[in-house]
Amino acid sequence: MSPVGETGRRAERIDLTVGAPLDLDGERRRAVEAHFATMHTANPKLWNGPFFLFEDARFDGDAFRATARPTDYATFLEWRGRGFPGDTHTHIFPVPALTTADRRLLVGVMGSATANAGLAYPPSGSFDHLDVVGDRLDPVANMVRELAEEVGIDAADFTPDPGFTVIASGPRRLALVKRWRTPRAAADLAAAIADHLGREHDPELGGFDFVAFDERLETNRTVGYVNTLLGLLEASV
Repeated sequence: MSPVGETGRRAERIDLTVGAPLDLDGERRRAVEAHFATMHTANPKLWNGPFFLFEDARFDGDAFRATARPTDYATFLEWRGRGFPGDTHTHIFPVPALTTADRRLLVGVMGSATANAGLAYPPSGSFDHLDVVGDRLDPVANMVRELAEEVGIDAADFTPDPGFTVIASGPRRLALVKRWRTPRAAADLAAAIADHLGREHDPELGGFDFVAFDERLETNRTVGYVNTLLGLLEASV
């Protein structure tokens, strides 16, 4: 995996080719099933479904490329539970960074039924089968869908910056961040988001906040890339 540095690395293009499904041997599959069964007992609402792990993640000029291997969320959770061992796979995920005119970043607080309960980070989700277009994964399509599902926001109301910033988020994890801007202030958006969450039967988010660019979140209540992103936004125009 090519290094991205402490503050991320610019990518003008993202090229994620969908490869063959990840093939686990019998011992690993049993470990995955046992791990998920334990987690599911503790949290019966925990989801499992299509997921991707990535191989050969690298920069190629101004493009970031990787091969996506279809698998399931349970396999990712078992790998995460062992501390992301090995150097073959990487978890790569899109992040829409919604920013307001008063220089704040929208973050969601994950609900109790999720694997990241209580953690705060921009509304987003890992790639799944809905993001496959031909033989590629589409990070922007993922962002648009996740924003609509999680906070009821139509991305067409925001202006995306060109390109992406690839930011490390702990071992073997990379966030593909694209900034989306609105001329509205945070307070103008808060009521609509709260109304959307209030109408959801089983919302993925337990809450949300707008974090000022010069703030930093406590590390035990967020994930690795968020404070790096806030630092980049603080230095931006």
